[in-house]
Amino acid sequence: MTDSAIALDPTELPDSPTGGDLRERVVAGIGVLLPRVLKREVPMPAENACLFDELGLTSASTLELLLELEERLDIQIDVEDIDQDDLRSLGALADFVTDHAITED
Repeated sequence: MTDSAIALDPTELPDSPTGGDLRERVVAGIGVLLPRVLKREVPMPAENACLFDELGLTSASTLELLLELEERLDIQIDVEDIDQDDLRSLGALADFVTDHAITED
């Protein structure tokens, strides 16, 4: 998969943590949740889209996005180790979430 194309249809995002690849579900989940968090229409961004400069996320909206992802994907995200590099792009955030996700039983 390239940075400029997302193969998933975000409207078909599974809610179950057991189905599909977690990273793909995180990317799709971000695409589904961005319009809600930003309170405006947002086309599905490329993975290399800058969260702050291109998409307009703020620190508060990033936290809201992470909380919404936890709920939607039924996971917990350990954010203790998050740093600026993890927030530089959609793909970097997806990598962080995938690496720091704790699935709920």
